[in-house]
Amino acid sequence: NAPTVQGALETAVKAICGEDVRVHGAGRTDAGVHARGQVAHCDIAKHFPPGRFRDGLNAHLRPNPIGVLAADIVPDDFEARFSAIKRHYLYRITNTRANLALDVSRVWRVPRALDAGAMHAAAQRLLGKHDFTTFRDTECQAKSPEKTLDQL
Repeated sequence: NAPTVQGALETAVKAICGEDVRVHGAGRTDAGVHARGQVAHCDIAKHFPPGRFRDGLNAHLRPNPIGVLAADIVPDDFEARFSAIKRHYLYRITNTRANLALDVSRVWRVPRALDAGAMHAAAQRLLGKHDFTTFRDTECQAKSPEKTLDQL
């Protein structure tokens, strides 16, 4: 029952369009995870001049920590989740004994020494195509459990 980005977007769309719509995201994030460059779509009947829909959404999203960078008209067959061809993830580790200030909740702090060479060697073994069946949700709708890791 926690607030969600999807819920905030749907409320903002209703405020400016008067329509109850479902916002579909290209992917999901776990609680506490931040998304940059997330793509979403919704179907609305109302037409807006360029930039006006984006600005209206942002006005109604305040004070939520959510910002809409762009809002464009897309082809009818566009679907945010299934039209995505790549995803990028950034995991940050800071190797410091000092407590975090600005990056708290955004970086994993490891106060003891790390072996960067061993970490790099282990990461290289994960490159390529792998079967992620073990990590799939029981309701996963992806066509295949196989995913390719291009860079680590």
